[in-house]
Amino acid sequence: MSSSISNRWGNLLLTISRCLAVAPTARKEGRFARWIHCLWCLVLLGYVWTGCIWKCIVFDAEMPTIEKLLYLMEFPGNITITGLLVYHAVLNCPYARDVETQIHLLIGRQDFGVAQRLYQKHGKRTRHLLVQTIVFHGACIVVDIVNYDFNWWTTWSSNSVYNLPALMISLGVLQYALAVHLLWLLQAHLCHCLEQLQKRQRPPQGIVNLDARYDRFFASLVDAGGCSSLVLEELRATYTSIDRLHRQLLDKFGLFLLLNFGNSLCSFCEELYMVFNFFQRPQWSAGLLLFYRILWLVMHGGRIWVILAVNEQLVEQECQLFLQLNQMEVCGSHLERTINRFLVQLQTSIGQPLLACGVIDLDTLAMGGFIGVLMAIVIFLIQIGLGNKSLMGVALNQSGWIYI
Repeated sequence: MSSSISNRWGNLLLTISRCLAVAPTARKEGRFARWIHCLWCLVLLGYVWTGCIWKCIVFDAEMPTIEKLLYLMEFPGNITITGLLVYHAVLNCPYARDVETQIHLLIGRQDFGVAQRLYQKHGKRTRHLLVQTIVFHGACIVVDIVNYDFNWWTTWSSNSVYNLPALMISLGVLQYALAVHLLWLLQAHLCHCLEQLQKRQRPPQGIVNLDARYDRFFASLVDAGGCSSLVLEELRATYTSIDRLHRQLLDKFGLFLLLNFGNSLCSFCEELYMVFNFFQRPQWSAGLLLFYRILWLVMHGGRIWVILAVNEQLVEQECQLFLQLNQMEVCGSHLERTINRFLVQLQTSIGQPLLACGVIDLDTLAMGGFIGVLMAIVIFLIQIGLGNKSLMGVALNQSGWIYI
């Protein structure tokens, strides 16, 4: 029952993603269905690209050049990111499906009860993120409609240019985040197995460290009776598969993550500067536009945080594994060699930072760097805005007007 619930939400996410051209068709689909999906993806991509290019051409708001550049950078970013997602959904679909298939095969190798429990937790996570995403973008559409006073043609073009590519990108982020979440659940299961192994290593009551039976107990239980070495080798093999699949996910989504970081950072800077300008001279009649900008800030900031947080969870689980292995009792040379191999592998993996295309560190500690870049750009925009106002004041005073 739990796996069917998980599949239900996962299938719903896949269906929405396929309708928005950011996920490939299923393997069992026939050639005709794949051609129809391919044609739909190309039509939708052309529609999004046309809207973004049209917006860049007709945009004529009066603002400083650097501010206009930052504002318009979102549209080439959306064009590139949506094109990359459609490429994986249409032309690179065998590779796009391969990683997720291997993750599910790895879960299938676990005990039936364990797999059921993992899928149940994953189903809850999928439901939570999917509902949040749909409700959020639905709120953005409603605010856009109300902001344009129910002018349906203007609202349709606005949502096509802004909210449609935004939803496509958000679904792409969800695909990566949920795949990494499955790997995190597997690593959490490894930690649970190690914890159970440690409990089996505890001697019976009445046996203390100085007791003569202590060493004999561990020699028989840990090496022979407990089969700890065999269990650790199985756990190490599973961890190796998890680490390999995570690297493959980064290879698949690396360029997407890199472009998403850059696009979200530029848009976040521009929207934050717009919010700052609003509070300089508040016009509460435009309060709905302010709310729309705040929603956009939440969206771009949320994308960056979700990507960094899911990778951080994997790193934390690796550190937990490292700690639990160091706490294990060693009463045999074979067990010691097994633990040492596992520790060296973990230390090597932890020492290699997770990078998107070898450029951006996928760690929440990188948020400090993002915030520093963000504040530098916003302060730069504020200084340009203040300089333009000063020059405008001088010009108005020279022409006999009073500038306040």
